[in-house]
Amino acid sequence: MKLQFEGSKLFYRLLIIFITILIIGIISISTMNKSGTQVAHNMEMLVDEQLPKLDTIHSLQSLLKKLELALYRYYETTDSEAFIATKDFCHREIDQLLTELDGPFVSLFQQHLDDFGLVLNSFDNEMRQPATDWNELRTQLAESRKISLEFEALLDNKESNINSSFTRYRTDTENVISDMISTQTRFSLFTFVVILMIAFLLRRQLKQHQIQKQLARYPERNPYPILRLHQSGEALYLNPAAKELAKSLNIENDPIKLIPEEYFDSASTQVANQREIFPLGDRMFNAHIHHTENADTFYAYLIDVTEQISAEKELIRRSTHDLLTGLPNRRLLESDLQQKTSGTLKPFALILLKMSRLELINSSLGHQMSDLILIEAAEKLSASITNNDGDNITLYAFEPGSWVVIFESRELSFDKSKQLADKLLDLFSHPLAINEYSFTMAGHIGMTQYPQDGTTYKELLRNADAALRKSIREGKPLQAYSEDLTKQATHWLELEQGMKEALKNDDFSLNIQPKVLAENGEFSGGEVLLRWHKNGQWISPAQFIPIAEESGLILAIGEWVLKTACQQWVKWNKQGLKPNKLAVNVSAQQFIQDNFVELVATTLKSTNMPANELELEITEEVAGQEPQKIIATMQALKEIGVQLAIDDFGTGYSSLSYLTRFPVDTLKIDRAFVSEMDTDENNYAVVRMIMSLAKELNLKVVAEGVENQQQQQMLVELGCDLIQGYYFHKPMNINDYQNLLIDSRPLFN
Repeated sequence: MKLQFEGSKLFYRLLIIFITILIIGIISISTMNKSGTQVAHNMEMLVDEQLPKLDTIHSLQSLLKKLELALYRYYETTDSEAFIATKDFCHREIDQLLTELDGPFVSLFQQHLDDFGLVLNSFDNEMRQPATDWNELRTQLAESRKISLEFEALLDNKESNINSSFTRYRTDTENVISDMISTQTRFSLFTFVVILMIAFLLRRQLKQHQIQKQLARYPERNPYPILRLHQSGEALYLNPAAKELAKSLNIENDPIKLIPEEYFDSASTQVANQREIFPLGDRMFNAHIHHTENADTFYAYLIDVTEQISAEKELIRRSTHDLLTGLPNRRLLESDLQQKTSGTLKPFALILLKMSRLELINSSLGHQMSDLILIEAAEKLSASITNNDGDNITLYAFEPGSWVVIFESRELSFDKSKQLADKLLDLFSHPLAINEYSFTMAGHIGMTQYPQDGTTYKELLRNADAALRKSIREGKPLQAYSEDLTKQATHWLELEQGMKEALKNDDFSLNIQPKVLAENGEFSGGEVLLRWHKNGQWISPAQFIPIAEESGLILAIGEWVLKTACQQWVKWNKQGLKPNKLAVNVSAQQFIQDNFVELVATTLKSTNMPANELELEITEEVAGQEPQKIIATMQALKEIGVQLAIDDFGTGYSSLSYLTRFPVDTLKIDRAFVSEMDTDENNYAVVRMIMSLAKELNLKVVAEGVENQQQQQMLVELGCDLIQGYYFHKPMNINDYQNLLIDSRPLFN
């Protein structure tokens, strides 16, 4: 009876002990799972909130610099409209960006912004005074600079705080993992002590196999692999999680391989041991070794830390790599360049590559299509780069549509760097096939070399950008940096500023080159040409038009040309003259504007210009870029009665299948074919082919660049409608063209 009572008492003691172990085990596992969730949550918060905030800070810095620069430009140019437009744009963008940041920072930033706004308003008011106090303006400029420095300090402090959060995250992650390990260790030690107590209680009453069965209850339920090992390496026990892991690795018959060999050295010590992380299959584990004094067996507890390690690696990767293409980003580029230019003069080449036409595609087909193009281009660039013996080539994503290549070689030379640059450019000579589209994306390269072209990463990037700009401006695929580019950049800015003044002061003028009937030279309208005299000096359109296109001024200039040409035509018509059709060239940037058709219609209405007397010329290359959108714009223009012509035909790459769908009236043969058709059979064949195509499509043909009688006769024989060239008329100013209208008659019979 006593024995039965003692057995019952022991049973309840064991039951209480096992319930306690179960509860503590559940609490421990819950705590570790909660800690793992906290790590994942911290990573998500940093990726989704802190990284965007860091980008927001950079955007604020750029906008404040732009606002300060606008103030200085206002002081220099007195252009209040440009200043107000820039100020309003910057304030809207800043207000939008501030909504993405926390309240305390926004309040402090807003205080500085209000102070800055007072300076801007005071400066603007003073500039508008009839008697401007320039000393007061300079004082306000100094005050604006002071506030700008305060902005920089505030933004740098905010950026430093965000960067500190990354450091705290790593520390927090390590602490959380350490806490998880500590929790598991404490629980394991507690379990082990309990096991010893149970063994002591059961030694007198239960057989050894009953004790082992009771002790195995917790390990059997543990989701982590647990092993009982002998010092010799023999596996005495594996819980279900350990067996499943061994099975997945095909080592069921040799499960001891779950533990690295060096772990057995810890069996002679008397404490729980934590080892370095090690791989098992495609997972990462951390092991803890537990043993008792004078025991020849010990326990190994494996903890899967794959998710924690992946989360940390992903966070680091997102901060240093472009999310779209996976390439190292600008942040990593600047960091690498700082290391390469600090304390060493080991030479390397920096190649800045830009893909053209991306903005045009982005505005017509959207960001999704441009993203696909960027991914395809990045893959081609990555595949083309090979690191040979002694060569080290690294590709970075710099800006959308731009990449940087750092080229290091044992025998670095300009020719060797140029060979690599030519290889990269060759990739863009072949069309990119994206879905049902095929895009020809020309590439341009600006190249610098360290240390001769700059001793800091900022100088290298700035000079590479200057070389790239010249490459684009002059239509050359490759441009190496030289010191005179700095002077050219200054000249570029002077011309840009000069064009703004010319628009403001109405300093541009129009010339018109007449067109004549091919058969008899009878006057038949003209083409409007833009001219600019700056301080009495004639500036070639080849100089200032590329600058206008890159700076965006081409939109305002194009609108001025269109309106002025229409006004002049109406003026002549009221005088009883017959100016016939006027052809106006339209740039690609103008034509793809969403409001371009509305602009043309409004101009015609405001000037009373008949729509059928206006002809808009676009180049063949522009017409073939985004055919669907171009066709829609053309159809809308045709509906209001405007005539359309494709200029420079024969030099572009538009599909003939699309040409049949273009609602155009006229093809203009490029002067490059016409001017040599009498001496070059190939050029003559091209002209003949274009004439045949035009007849099939029922289009008029204008031949440009006719310089002699033989060319004129050949064109007549081919059935050309109109001729434009020096053989008949050079471009004329408005007065000379008006005299031609007064006395227009056939030049010959």
